[in-house]
Amino acid sequence: MNFKDYLIKKIIPTYFMIVTLILFGMAAVGLILYRHRPIDVLTLFVPLVFGGIGCLPLLADYLFSHRKNIRFGLLLYNAAELVMLEICILSAAFFVGIIDSIFTAVIIAVMVLCIFAAVGTVMYLQDRGFCDSINDALAQYDEKYDN
Repeated sequence: MNFKDYLIKKIIPTYFMIVTLILFGMAAVGLILYRHRPIDVLTLFVPLVFGGIGCLPLLADYLFSHRKNIRFGLLLYNAAELVMLEICILSAAFFVGIIDSIFTAVIIAVMVLCIFAAVGTVMYLQDRGFCDSINDALAQYDEKYDN
């Protein structure tokens, strides 16, 4: 798969899933913990920036896609991707000034973990549905031409 196809089929849908889930997470955390703070206009751009940062590991996924053939390698890769995401997001949040305490850092880290798991689950279910439809089509083809 060339990079253009990978961008259209993998990175762009993942970006929009990440941004949407970041918005839900920010809304939930904001309503629970930061009700008293006013929202400024720059806050509206935070999910877009963090969505872009969240897609950075997908570039590593594209570069190292041939090394994920075994199950342990896939689990190890996903763990490394989560660690890389946590480092990218937490360091960006620290340098921007979003992290003002350890509690805020823990909330952001847990939110990144939840978003990572949700995006991975949605992508797995989409891929599983696609594979099931291909398997059904192959079974029908086999029944049709097996006789």
